Amino acid sequence: MRDTVETTTAQIKQLTSALYAAGWDAATTGTQEALGAAAQARGEMMRYFANPEPYAQFKGWDEDGVAGDDAELGRMLRVLHLSFAQGQRDPATIDEMTELARALDDAYTNFRPEVDGERLTANAIVGVLRREDDSEKRRAAWEGSKLIGPRVADQIRRLAELRNQAAHGMGYPNYHRMSLTFNELDPDWLYALLDDLAAKIEEPFRAAKAEMDAVLSERFNVPVDELMPWHYAEPFFQQAPMVGAVDYNALIEGRDLVDLALKTYDGLGMDIHDILARSDLYEREGKDQHAFCTHIDREGDVRILCNLQPTLRWIETLLHELGHAVYDKYIPKDLPWLLRTFPHILSTESMAMLMGALTLDPEWYERVMGMSSAEAEQIGTAGALRFRLEELIFARWVMVVVNFERLLYEDPARDLDTAWWDLVQKYQLLNKPPQRDNMPDWATKYHIALAPAYYQNYLLGRMMSLQWRGWLDQHAGGIVGRVAAGDFFRERVFEVGNTLHWNAAVEVATGERLNPDYFVERFA
Repeated sequence: MRDTVETTTAQIKQLTSALYAAGWDAATTGTQEALGAAAQARGEMMRYFANPEPYAQFKGWDEDGVAGDDAELGRMLRVLHLSFAQGQRDPATIDEMTELARALDDAYTNFRPEVDGERLTANAIVGVLRREDDSEKRRAAWEGSKLIGPRVADQIRRLAELRNQAAHGMGYPNYHRMSLTFNELDPDWLYALLDDLAAKIEEPFRAAKAEMDAVLSERFNVPVDELMPWHYAEPFFQQAPMVGAVDYNALIEGRDLVDLALKTYDGLGMDIHDILARSDLYEREGKDQHAFCTHIDREGDVRILCNLQPTLRWIETLLHELGHAVYDKYIPKDLPWLLRTFPHILSTESMAMLMGALTLDPEWYERVMGMSSAEAEQIGTAGALRFRLEELIFARWVMVVVNFERLLYEDPARDLDTAWWDLVQKYQLLNKPPQRDNMPDWATKYHIALAPAYYQNYLLGRMMSLQWRGWLDQHAGGIVGRVAAGDFFRERVFEVGNTLHWNAAVEVATGERLNPDYFVERFA
């Protein structure tokens, strides 16, 4: 049995490294050759995990508990069982899914809408929404960002149908429920948690949005009830506009973001020089406009991709992606390769979100930005208000995405355009602009196409990060500039790798399982 595990692991390692290396080339170049190579590697991985024989074998060993008292072996059997379970589909379906994913990857990577005769990057569109006071110019940029929707919507629907076919073959009603289950999240627990949280933050969100809308109404000389999605900070209203006493973008402008990141992680006793040396940090034509971290081989080749600009958004993103990166880097190399990763994607999201949030921490402005304690305290007071606003806004946005994906996979043929705006109006309290009927604005969000059933991990990661933060405030005095905080991560978080279920790993780190009350108490 252990020989079978080791042989299988060696094969997965080779496929994984090839896939991540090809994905990196595709994201950093956007060429047809690189995108094709990434699609081929993705197809090879899918075909490998579609094999029904190892699935049946690992499922049987896992469910029968044949590992006995060998917890490490038992965890590897569990990981292999779930990995093969997610991959069960026929060769023709794999070929079609691979081609669809390649086409979508190409579309999102190389999308640059033309607005008023100028091709705009994602950064440029956000720049318009950040700086421009003219409502019509803002509207043009916002609508330009949505032009990719009609190009890709049919392909996304087809991918959803194919994903559902695999789920039905495994005995699940749809892909969303199957994916959550195989990623060790109980769908009913998640749906209930989101519904409960939506109710608890409803009034705080309404009040915070009303205050924000009053400021935006005055800025744009538009009545509050006529504010439109393009009057907010970015195309999906997943971040807060720059309202309040402190202009954080002005504080960041002119600063070297890489230098700030180095100081931040040096203060934790974490070396990121090697990560940055392998990374791709600045935007250019043909490059993926998002940001991500990848660990090519689980042997230390950790890299991040960004498109840095001197703004609060991008220093937060840089610290966020480096949070993923140090998690990968500091997982012990003496763990079996299969367990040499995080216990769940929400675990590494927690680290990333914790680090990104430091950009609103007064100690960060004093110890990293070099401001006086009085200046930092003033910024920190405003930062606490902004952090609350950001998290209320983002939580409601997560509810839009997760509930939309539930509807999408329950019936990919339904009127998704209307369903999307119904959810946006319900959870984000945004006005639906005229002439958006029969417009697949939902298809403009990359994650719905190519990172399905993922978005809940951001919100669960925030909950986990607040739980970690509570422990750190009590036992290490905080995070910024504290090597003891770095020791906490290395010894109580990274050390366990994927040897435990994610919720058991939370308990090892903080003494209790995931507790949503930390989020409610902090923000609601």
